[in-house]
Amino acid sequence: MNEQAELMRDTVKEFADKNLKDLALKVEREGIPDAVKEKILEQGFVGSNLPVEMGGAGLDSLSHRLMLFELAKVSPSVAAYVFFHNDVVLKQLSSGNKKDLIQSVISGKDSYALSFSRLSGEKIEDGSNGAIRRALNEKANRYIELDASGTIFAGEGKAEPVKNFKPLGLRGMGVCDFLPSSKEECGTKEDLENILAVSSGDIAALFLGIAEGAVDKAIEYTNVRKTFNEPLKNYEPVAFRIAELKSELEMLKFVLFDEGSDEIRMLMLKDLSASLSRKATKYALQFHGGYGYLEDFGVEKFYRDSVALNAIIYRPVEDKRILASKIYFGKSGFI
Repeated sequence: MNEQAELMRDTVKEFADKNLKDLALKVEREGIPDAVKEKILEQGFVGSNLPVEMGGAGLDSLSHRLMLFELAKVSPSVAAYVFFHNDVVLKQLSSGNKKDLIQSVISGKDSYALSFSRLSGEKIEDGSNGAIRRALNEKANRYIELDASGTIFAGEGKAEPVKNFKPLGLRGMGVCDFLPSSKEECGTKEDLENILAVSSGDIAALFLGIAEGAVDKAIEYTNVRKTFNEPLKNYEPVAFRIAELKSELEMLKFVLFDEGSDEIRMLMLKDLSASLSRKATKYALQFHGGYGYLEDFGVEKFYRDSVALNAIIYRPVEDKRILASKIYFGKSGFI
């Protein structure tokens, strides 16, 4: 691991310890506090992977993956907030050379709502007022969406938080119906697919951070929780399953933190990481028994957010088709 990556890991760990751990439950119940968002901007986490000439921090790919991984271990919602702005919004704005809009995001002036149903390829009917329904980020003043026609649009508007509605995952970002006041074409579905493909390593970092956060919770709980006067860790099915999850996690982290990992390896890693996040969070929840479903224990969020992110940004068919074409050096898997 290079010096820049080591420094980033230490910086993000310290940030998470000071600003997220004690507020993790508050984030789930009330959303990411404005004060935390301000500190995220102060640290340069938003725009961190943009080149310096575009106003970013110019972090290398490994450092950026480490940042997302460490944030996701503590608060998947915060990690997703940073990911969506860096890997979707800013990359899309960069491809269109929208320097003024980029600076507004990095400075914190602008925050974007994302139509996650459309980002995942699903269709959702707009309201009669043209609202973008069920978008992520309830405090946004701008938006970006994939239109039903396959065109990416962006613009200004107003976010209206959805009352009496708790989304399955990423509750810290909040869900809104966004009312656009302007609309500008800024890309195509193919552009978005390319962005998500290039971001495979960052997506894997989110999944592995979630998996590690859940496994750590499971280890902590099974070490102290007793049944029949024995800690749960002393029971073979529990201990062996934890050991299996930890082994798989460490092997995938080895690839994630490898500076030499290429595009094909990152695609493979994303596929395996998405699967591990689902499995690890499910078992962590089960090992907590009924307590696992209580927000106070801090484990159920990992399961919810894993499922949500798998639905939003993990595209198994498209990714496997891309991977197969690279393995076969040509078109494959189309019958």
